[in-house]
Amino acid sequence: MNNTMLFNNFNLSNEEIENILNQLEKTINANCYINGIFNEDLKQDIYLNIFVSLSKNRKKL
Repeated sequence: MNNTMLFNNFNLSNEEIENILNQLEKTINANCYINGIFNEDLKQDIYLNIFVSLSKNRKKL
């Protein structure tokens, strides 16, 4: 079975996704430097992409 299929079968709530983002904060921050300067826009883009990826299989109400 494809690992992507296993990973994307989660039905995470916003709170669960926020918890994951909080756990990844140090790693995300460490990867938001461009030419030695912290880039807040890059950080927001990373957060948004993680949130969208983890919530895309959520059932619509």
